[in-house]
Formats: sequence, C-alpha cells, structure tokens
Amino acid sequence: MEAGERLIEALERLQEVADDVTPDEAVDAFDDATLQLFWRDWPNVSSWAGALWRRLDADLARASTPPQDEFDDVGGEGG
Repeated sequence: MEAGERLIEALERLQEVADDVTPDEAVDAFDDATLQLFWRDWPNVSSWAGALWRRLDADLARASTPPQDEFDDVGGEGG
C-alpha cells in the first residue's frame, strides 16, 4: 500500500474515533497504555501533519495569486 493510501486510511480511522468519543470521554474510556502511546507519539505526528498542512496552504495560496507581471503594464502607452 502506498504512503498516500495509508495516510487516507489513517485519517479515516482517526476521524471515526473522533466521531465516537469526545476528548474528555477518551481520557476515561481509553486504557493507560493507549493514552501513554498517544501522549508519546502525538507531538511528532502533529508536527509532521502541521508542516505538511503549511506547505499545502502555501502552495494553494501561490496557485491562486496571479503572477505580478500581469499587472505591470496597466494602462499601456498613450500620447
């Protein structure tokens, strides 16, 4: 399975968990080992996801901004 497919599957599964329990309920419902693994691993996962999100956001912002040279010749020449 490709990395992209694994990411989509992981996001779908995480969304299912988030839909099933609130964070407050999760603290009470999850066992200590699950909570410890989340606490240990989430900062790295969150950092990676944040970096990816910022990169995509910047790429999308650049794609929606017209090149500057399109506006450099406003008005044209006249006499």
